[in-house]
Amino acid sequence: MADDSIAGKWKLDRNENFEEFLEEMGAPWIARKAAAKSTPSKEIIINGDQITIKLSSMMSTNVMDFTIGKEFETNWAGNISKAMASWEDGKLVVKETRPNGDVVTTRHVDETGTMVTVITTPKGLVAKRFFKKSE
Repeated sequence: MADDSIAGKWKLDRNENFEEFLEEMGAPWIARKAAAKSTPSKEIIINGDQITIKLSSMMSTNVMDFTIGKEFETNWAGNISKAMASWEDGKLVVKETRPNGDVVTTRHVDETGTMVTVITTPKGLVAKRFFKKSE
Protein backbone atom coordinates (compact mmCIF):
# COMPACT_ATOMS: atom_id res chain seq x y z
CA MET A 1 0.00 0.00 0.00
CA ALA A 2 1.37 3.40 -0.99
CA ASP A 3 2.27 5.94 1.69
CA ASP A 4 2.71 9.39 0.20
CA SER A 5 4.15 10.82 3.46
CA ILE A 6 7.63 10.45 1.91
CA ALA A 7 6.63 12.81 -0.92
CA GLY A 8 8.10 16.31 -0.80
CA LYS A 9 11.43 18.03 -0.32
CA TRP A 10 13.89 16.83 2.29
CA LYS A 11 17.34 17.82 3.59
CA LEU A 12 19.84 15.35 5.04
CA ASP A 13 20.11 15.66 8.82
CA ARG A 14 22.56 12.83 9.63
CA ASN A 15 23.98 9.45 8.56
CA GLU A 16 24.80 6.18 10.28
CA ASN A 17 27.34 3.80 8.65
CA PHE A 18 27.06 5.65 5.34
CA GLU A 19 30.80 5.92 4.74
CA GLU A 20 31.13 2.18 5.47
CA PHE A 21 28.34 1.52 2.94
CA LEU A 22 30.18 3.55 0.30
CA GLU A 23 33.39 1.62 1.02
CA GLU A 24 31.61 -1.73 0.59
CA MET A 25 30.15 -0.48 -2.71
CA GLY A 26 33.67 0.33 -3.96
CA ALA A 27 33.62 4.12 -3.77
CA PRO A 28 37.10 5.71 -3.72
CA TRP A 29 38.36 7.17 -0.43
CA ILE A 30 38.01 10.83 -1.48
CA ALA A 31 34.46 10.26 -2.76
CA ARG A 32 33.50 8.53 0.51
CA LYS A 33 34.86 11.39 2.59
CA ALA A 34 33.14 14.04 0.46
CA ALA A 35 29.81 12.19 0.41
CA ALA A 36 29.88 11.60 4.16
CA LYS A 37 30.36 15.34 4.78
CA SER A 38 27.77 16.57 2.26
CA THR A 39 24.18 17.47 3.16
CA PRO A 40 22.20 16.68 0.02
CA SER A 41 18.59 17.51 -0.58
CA LYS A 42 16.09 14.94 -1.79
CA GLU A 43 12.82 15.47 -3.61
CA ILE A 44 10.32 12.65 -3.94
CA ILE A 45 7.37 12.93 -6.30
CA ILE A 46 4.63 10.30 -6.22
CA ASN A 47 2.06 10.18 -9.00
CA GLY A 48 0.09 6.96 -8.55
CA ASP A 49 2.55 4.11 -9.14
CA GLN A 50 5.10 6.44 -10.81
CA ILE A 51 7.83 7.70 -8.48
CA THR A 52 10.69 10.15 -9.03
CA ILE A 53 13.49 10.52 -6.50
CA LYS A 54 15.94 13.37 -7.09
CA LEU A 55 19.03 13.57 -4.87
CA SER A 56 21.04 16.80 -5.24
CA SER A 57 24.35 17.77 -3.67
CA MET A 58 27.20 20.10 -4.53
CA MET A 59 28.92 17.17 -6.23
CA SER A 60 26.09 15.80 -8.38
CA THR A 61 22.40 15.31 -9.04
CA ASN A 62 20.97 11.83 -9.41
CA VAL A 63 17.42 11.18 -10.62
CA MET A 64 15.70 7.82 -10.33
CA ASP A 65 12.34 7.40 -12.15
CA PHE A 66 10.44 4.17 -11.78
CA THR A 67 7.04 2.50 -11.61
CA ILE A 68 6.06 0.28 -8.70
CA GLY A 69 6.18 -3.39 -9.71
CA LYS A 70 8.12 -2.84 -12.97
CA GLU A 71 11.80 -3.62 -13.40
CA PHE A 72 14.05 -0.60 -14.05
CA GLU A 73 17.75 0.22 -14.21
CA THR A 74 19.78 2.15 -11.67
CA ASN A 75 23.16 3.76 -12.25
CA TRP A 76 25.41 4.07 -9.23
CA ALA A 77 28.89 5.40 -9.97
CA GLY A 78 28.70 4.08 -13.53
CA ASN A 79 27.48 0.62 -12.51
CA ILE A 80 24.14 -0.33 -14.07
CA SER A 81 21.90 -2.60 -12.00
CA LYS A 82 18.40 -4.02 -12.37
CA ALA A 83 15.94 -2.95 -9.68
CA MET A 84 12.34 -3.43 -8.59
CA ALA A 85 10.28 -1.21 -6.28
CA SER A 86 7.33 -2.11 -4.08
CA TRP A 87 5.36 -0.88 -1.08
CA GLU A 88 5.76 -3.10 1.98
CA ASP A 89 4.08 -2.21 5.28
CA GLY A 90 3.85 1.46 4.22
CA LYS A 91 7.54 1.61 3.28
CA LEU A 92 8.94 2.19 -0.20
CA VAL A 93 11.32 -0.72 -0.87
CA VAL A 94 13.78 -0.77 -3.78
CA LYS A 95 15.72 -3.99 -4.34
CA GLU A 96 18.74 -3.64 -6.65
CA THR A 97 20.40 -6.73 -8.11
CA ARG A 98 24.14 -6.08 -8.41
CA PRO A 99 27.00 -8.35 -9.46
CA ASN A 100 28.14 -8.69 -5.83
CA GLY A 101 24.61 -9.25 -4.43
CA ASP A 102 21.39 -7.43 -3.65
CA VAL A 103 21.17 -3.97 -2.10
CA VAL A 104 17.82 -3.21 -0.46
CA THR A 105 16.79 0.38 0.30
CA THR A 106 13.68 1.24 2.29
CA ARG A 107 12.22 4.70 2.84
CA HIS A 108 9.58 5.71 5.36
CA VAL A 109 8.62 8.58 7.64
CA ASP A 110 8.97 7.76 11.33
CA GLU A 111 6.89 8.98 14.27
CA THR A 112 9.02 12.17 14.58
CA GLY A 113 8.36 13.19 10.95
CA THR A 114 11.88 12.21 9.85
CA MET A 115 12.27 10.33 6.58
CA VAL A 116 14.50 7.35 7.28
CA THR A 117 16.38 5.68 4.44
CA VAL A 118 17.75 2.25 5.40
CA ILE A 119 20.26 0.62 3.05
CA THR A 120 21.18 -3.05 3.54
CA THR A 121 24.19 -4.33 1.60
CA PRO A 122 24.97 -7.83 0.29
CA LYS A 123 27.27 -8.40 3.29
CA GLY A 124 24.57 -7.34 5.76
CA LEU A 125 25.85 -3.86 6.59
CA VAL A 126 22.98 -1.52 7.48
CA ALA A 127 23.43 2.19 6.73
CA LYS A 128 20.85 4.82 7.60
CA ARG A 129 20.23 8.34 6.36
CA PHE A 130 17.85 10.69 8.19
CA PHE A 131 16.15 13.53 6.31
CA LYS A 132 14.12 16.44 7.71
CA LYS A 133 11.29 18.01 5.70
CA SER A 134 12.53 21.20 4.03
CA GLU A 135 9.15 22.58 2.95
